Amino acid sequence: MEAVFLTLIGAALFSQSWYVLGMYSEGRTMGVFVGGLGLLSLGAITLTPMLLTGEGPGAELLPETTLMKTLIFLWALYAIGVAAQAIWDLDERAIGFYSVILSIVTLLSFMYYSVELESTYSIPAWLSISGSLLLLTIMSGLTFFYLAFNFKILRLVTGWFLLLGGGVISAIGLCILTTVIA
Repeated sequence: MEAVFLTLIGAALFSQSWYVLGMYSEGRTMGVFVGGLGLLSLGAITLTPMLLTGEGPGAELLPETTLMKTLIFLWALYAIGVAAQAIWDLDERAIGFYSVILSIVTLLSFMYYSVELESTYSIPAWLSISGSLLLLTIMSGLTFFYLAFNFKILRLVTGWFLLLGGGVISAIGLCILTTVIA
């Protein structure tokens, strides 16, 4: 569940970065890619967890998986919203204002996972989930300031951070998927 989600949402953010940096001539191309990846990441809700298995001493599976499924749903809605905005050429400010909600929820999830997973799971599992959630929080915060307030000075910062952060998040997801991180 976590590996598929991180791989797909990282790829969606990587694709969005190309649009922010001006590499796509029109937004419809990015909209098709990001929308497809957003719809695929919704399917990750039905999968079983790979890292959050509840195998540690005193580990309870329900809070961690429920929070991860909520994050998957919210980030998939973000990707679908970005796709709809790009395909139908809607105003980008709505994506920016949704990003603040996403940033707050992801920050709270980061704080929960960084405290709870440290004592019950292995260090690579704790670090991979906490690190990827920290990157997602920063990227959604940058997207909020860039799109909601139309700060053009943040275009390159946001674009490059989405590019590099999306690549790192996808790499973390692929490492979990290939069981390098266990």
